[in-house]
Amino acid sequence: MQVAVGTRVAVGLLVAALNGPAVAQENGWSFALSPYLWTPGISSSVGTRFGTLDANASVGDVLSATKFAAMGSFEARKGNWGLIADFLYSDLEERGETPFGVLFSRAHIDTELTMLGGYAAYRLYEDGRVALDAMGGIRATWLNVGVSLSPGALPGQTFSTDESWVDPLIGVRARIALSQHWIAMALADVGGFGAGSDLTWQVLASLGYQFNERWSVQGGWRQLSTKKDLGGRDIKLELGGPFLGLTVRF
Repeated sequence: MQVAVGTRVAVGLLVAALNGPAVAQENGWSFALSPYLWTPGISSSVGTRFGTLDANASVGDVLSATKFAAMGSFEARKGNWGLIADFLYSDLEERGETPFGVLFSRAHIDTELTMLGGYAAYRLYEDGRVALDAMGGIRATWLNVGVSLSPGALPGQTFSTDESWVDPLIGVRARIALSQHWIAMALADVGGFGAGSDLTWQVLASLGYQFNERWSVQGGWRQLSTKKDLGGRDIKLELGGPFLGLTVRF
């Protein structure tokens, strides 16, 4: 299901990019499509009947731990208003010792995560060098967590949790033109508030180089956290790491 969602989103972004120039010419909208690579370290905490299982994969470990990942964003803007879509899919594995003594010998956590965020943005301030946007929206999350505990003093155990939910979000974004070509950007949002997850938040900071009015590249750091009770199990995920992206504007 997650892969199917990712495919539909990718096709939608591609169609928007192909139709963007004609639409922009007709009604004054501008568009930006940004595929990017993000290699986050992951920290997960999963409640079990034996206690809490914590696992970590650093940024250095994540390339070997990643089965598949896809990320991207799309923005449409007209005047002070903007619409932003952000997509993330990752399938990560973590292996290690368990905190349960001799009960189990090893632990294996497989985390499949899909997030699709949508924001409406309003430009609060702009002076040609600095732009500040207020944002409100939602983030839909599909999460599948599978846990395997290898035999120790007790027989092996396996269980999984599969659930989806939608979080309301509020956020801000700032862009600063450092020079003719260099641009800094920072974004932060927070949400959930018990309506979907208990709490979700992300922060993102980047430095970009604009080749011309159409093409630019950017790199930076993205940190994302989600905490939720799923089927009586407390689950917390934290992903953070560097990213590198390419933006094309229409």
